[in-house]
Amino acid sequence: MKVLRCETSVCRCWLAALLVAGASIVMGAQGQAQPPVSTPPAAVDGFVPLSEAAPREVLPATPLVFYAYAFVWVALIGYVFLMWRRMARVEQDLAAVQRRLQDGAGGR
Repeated sequence: MKVLRCETSVCRCWLAALLVAGASIVMGAQGQAQPPVSTPPAAVDGFVPLSEAAPREVLPATPLVFYAYAFVWVALIGYVFLMWRRMARVEQDLAAVQRRLQDGAGGR
């Protein structure tokens, strides 16, 4: 039996994204229950106040939209963090190359 191992940052990033997506799907499925719609009471003179006539509008996709935006923001922040770390590593490598060139150990 082969065990998968995540040794690279890209693999870890994908694993974290899958965990967040799975959690958001589970949380979104729990919020799908809608309350029953109540009927307004019959009016005596035919006048029904607006607050009793119109039931409150419920959007069933609101939790899904929230989780989608949250996922996009988390992914964007993670991507920016990974790029920041990689750029720092590249800058360190460039500084090391410049030091070697200035010391004369550039090696031709």
